[in-house]
Amino acid sequence: MSDKQNDEPISEYYKEALEEYKEQQAENDLDDWDKRINDTGCYVQNMALQLCHADTGDWGKCFGEMEAFRKCWEQNGNRERVNTVDR
Repeated sequence: MSDKQNDEPISEYYKEALEEYKEQQAENDLDDWDKRINDTGCYVQNMALQLCHADTGDWGKCFGEMEAFRKCWEQNGNRERVNTVDR
C-alpha cells in the first residue's frame, strides 16, 4: 500500500495512526493538543512517527515515518506558518 499523496509505502504505524484518526474524527474526540496537530494537516504522519518511536524506542528506526512527516509539513506550508529555521 502507498500514500496516494506521495506515492510512498505506508508503514504499519501509518495504518494504525490512520485508523485512530478516523475513530477520533467519528467521535469528534480531539483534545486541544490534537486539534493543533490536526490543523497542520499532518496529524496521521505525526501519530505514525510517535507510534513508531513508542514501539521501537529509537528515532533512527523511524526514518520512513520521520521523512513522511517532514514532507507533509512542507507540503502544507507549515515551515512558513511557524517560521521554522534549519540550523
